[in-house]
Amino acid sequence: MTPAGDGRTYVCAYCKTKTVVAVEGHQIAAGMRLDFRNIDVFLGQLANTLHAGYPAATRIHAQGTYVHMIEIALDPDGFSIKREGIGVVAQHKKMVRGVALKSKVLPLEQWVELLTAALARQASSNTQAAWVLARLTGNEHDDIKR
Repeated sequence: MTPAGDGRTYVCAYCKTKTVVAVEGHQIAAGMRLDFRNIDVFLGQLANTLHAGYPAATRIHAQGTYVHMIEIALDPDGFSIKREGIGVVAQHKKMVRGVALKSKVLPLEQWVELLTAALARQASSNTQAAWVLARLTGNEHDDIKR
């Protein structure tokens, strides 16, 4: 079987049978091409990708290309990241009906792992999530549609 463009669907060349495999958050985090060393590039790339894939669920506060804050709601999770001084503060929230039940400030790498895990859960049934994951991990293919 050979993988299709989304990296989750495998197609048999002989009988054309298709199989969809689950994507796990740690696989996505391992393949992330986000540059944690350069906060400007990291926030810019993250903002562009999330806004392109989830425009209704993503709020971005920026001045030109300088991103101040990103918020995204992926039920039942909420994620926000904002500049504070020369670094960033990354926060994860557990949401129920739009209300945050639990909020936690996390190290950037752990926050990205939770974000990619939430996207991976949605990617099983959501082509937008699969497209965002492909962009974040560098596995972009033309046949993934938003």
